[in-house]
Amino acid sequence: MHERRRASIEPTPTPQSLRQTRPFFSIVLEPPVDTETLIISILIGAAGGLLGGLFGIGGGIIIIPLLTMAQGSNPHLYQAASLVAAIAVSLGSIPRHIRARAIRWHFAWKTIPISLVAVAIGVWISNSITDPQLLERIFAAFLLYVAAAELLQRMRANKEEGPPGKSTVTPLEHTGWKPAAIVGSLMGSLAGMLGVGGGVIAVPLMRVVNGFSLRVTIATSAFLILPTVVAGALMKYSTLSLVHSPAGDPLTMTQALWLAAALAPGAFFGAMFGASLVHRLPQKQLAVAFAILCVMLSIRMAGIGG
Repeated sequence: MHERRRASIEPTPTPQSLRQTRPFFSIVLEPPVDTETLIISILIGAAGGLLGGLFGIGGGIIIIPLLTMAQGSNPHLYQAASLVAAIAVSLGSIPRHIRARAIRWHFAWKTIPISLVAVAIGVWISNSITDPQLLERIFAAFLLYVAAAELLQRMRANKEEGPPGKSTVTPLEHTGWKPAAIVGSLMGSLAGMLGVGGGVIAVPLMRVVNGFSLRVTIATSAFLILPTVVAGALMKYSTLSLVHSPAGDPLTMTQALWLAAALAPGAFFGAMFGASLVHRLPQKQLAVAFAILCVMLSIRMAGIGG
């Protein structure tokens, strides 16, 4: 009798309750991507990781344009996934730079708090932009800036670099609060706004305002990226439901996490390999190749949807 009474008051599952629990199981059992898309995403992550490790960037500057070309326009989704991929890039490259003793720790610790505040502002700005084509064109213009900055820095520094694998402190290095404020604020705001690691602006900035060698700059940038993109990813994912895809559909954390999971392995191992090359390969040729790639991607991004 008591067993019957207990059974009668237990709620039976309804179609609505089943629908409410479905997203959890879909995360575990039903990836919202097909095999071809998964493979392409892994390769894109590897490309972003390789260049991220080589140049001290988060890889988003490569990952987002390639995702847009491969899967169509969806900037907010790609930004969210790219920020997680940038975590993998940073984790993959930092150990190699630590072994080379190339990270300027005292400058990094000053810069991180500033970049964390700035990344929150950047995410807020990004979420307030509802036109995906505007975001893509902003990104395209930024790619052109990166290409120009790389070429200008290479023209100035042809004779500045020491032998591969050697990083020495010079009297020209500036590591005070003023350079930290400049680098941290611009790096963080850009990371939050465009879904990149921020290294693409931190690297040329540190070359100018800090006077670091290119290898020291790349190593320090790789470390600065980690806390910046962790904070940016947390903020982006917590506000993802407030933005929509170009088709008008609300974005979900499930979509972004699956895409990030596809990008991350390639990004991690690509960054490990790229970081190992930083201290062995001639940086001049790499910088020129990177600048050319940025121009090509910028032209492609500017033409999408136009």
